[in-house]
Amino acid sequence: MPNKSEINRELVRAFNVILNYHEIIATNLVVEKGSYKDHIVISFDENMDKEQCMDYLSKLKESIVDKYYGEYEIDERHDMAGLSFDMNSFPFKCDKKLLKKDKEKYKFSIPIDNKVVFNLKCSLANYCVYSKKNYLVEKDPDSMDKYWGEELEVKDRKNYLYAIRFDSNGRELQDRFKGLLLSKIREYRKSPEEALEIKGNEIYIKSNVFDEIEFINNIVKETSMIEYRAFEVSNIDDPLSVDRKFLPVDLFCKAGTSVNNIMRVPCSDKRRPDYLKKGEKSILIPVFKCSNDHLILLKREEAEHLNKIFGMDVLNNMEDCVDEIVLLKLGLSGKGIYAIDCANPDITYCVMNKVIESSVINEDYKLSIDPARVPAMKPQTLAPSEEKVGTDGPSADTSADSGFGDSPKNSVIGKSHAKNSSKFLRPDYYGEGKGGDDASAKDSGFVPSSARSSFNKPKTTFNQPSISQPDQCSAKKQTSTSKKSSCCIL
Repeated sequence: MPNKSEINRELVRAFNVILNYHEIIATNLVVEKGSYKDHIVISFDENMDKEQCMDYLSKLKESIVDKYYGEYEIDERHDMAGLSFDMNSFPFKCDKKLLKKDKEKYKFSIPIDNKVVFNLKCSLANYCVYSKKNYLVEKDPDSMDKYWGEELEVKDRKNYLYAIRFDSNGRELQDRFKGLLLSKIREYRKSPEEALEIKGNEIYIKSNVFDEIEFINNIVKETSMIEYRAFEVSNIDDPLSVDRKFLPVDLFCKAGTSVNNIMRVPCSDKRRPDYLKKGEKSILIPVFKCSNDHLILLKREEAEHLNKIFGMDVLNNMEDCVDEIVLLKLGLSGKGIYAIDCANPDITYCVMNKVIESSVINEDYKLSIDPARVPAMKPQTLAPSEEKVGTDGPSADTSADSGFGDSPKNSVIGKSHAKNSSKFLRPDYYGEGKGGDDASAKDSGFVPSSARSSFNKPKTTFNQPSISQPDQCSAKKQTSTSKKSSCCIL
């Protein structure tokens, strides 16, 4: 049976992935062992002063309240959140005394007590409620206006996390809501009915199932897969995913490899799930994109080094999964292609954890990879004889499609320019659909939609890795690309 430390670690991972998935706010919580208790630790960039760190912690609180209780008036939201959450504990109350400097950087470290654990569990319970509540608002707004129940204060916090009471006229809506909650919990647990208790016209979410590490782990894995499969969508269609795409790239770069971009390539493995049921079957290939738009794949040594950093084989030779016609266009048949399959929940779970563990919160309240947390390879140079693949796609920050088939003039993938078979490739992830219910939001970053936000959010920025380009990369060509292409530079 897992011990408390293991459960705490999974609860913290679930907290991170849910807040990031819903674009509530970027978080990098990790669990570290203390003298007597485990601690939740938030690490900040060296450019963050004490006031900025405390402001971030305040916005963490406000973001959660605004996301889950945004339909209420601003002055009512905290009271509504207090019906379920313990508002006198983390993440809603953060003592400035717990923020201390460690090697020129601030760290916030709070002991994990029963109140903290309760709030972590409540975040999972509210995640389940929020998704199904929003579904009902979208599908049956009239019934929700007339019959949605009254959320109750959770007085027995040892046994329950959430409670709601429906009136006698709302029995049909109560049954629908109960069924939706059970279907949500069934995604992660074989016996979902054990998570609920029905007392007449009241529904309670029980606390005990959130002590099951497998249940929590399944939530983290499934949500991570959905989160990272969003990488299959271009930045034009999903601008909010730009930060998430380049965090792994930044990690690869600071690990001493040369990756600065991601290429999406169709694959033919029929066992992989379709993306949004539209037949999207792709893998992500990390590449170095030269200034003249040539692409250099990952070397085997680099892939092995990155796999050691991740603690598992997240980068695998997936040449057999790539359509033959694509291999021919790439000129890579028989050479081996290291790539990441983010339809694999174990891989996305591993990637998400490593990205978060390697990150600090920067002055824009976003995640930045901390080089001190990433073991670097020995310095390597890419000789002019390295394998290159030419393409006229745009740079990473524009993320337009560089197309095969539909736009041959705008995207030319050339064959190898050398006999050397070494490649430069790494893992990236793509996740299912657009993260969360704010898919239509026009502002970028992990923040609530404007309808649910009661504070000024910092503008989202992402500093792409600074890559020194090999001598063989000439001046970059600016060329438009087609959105209908099979292959895409993300």
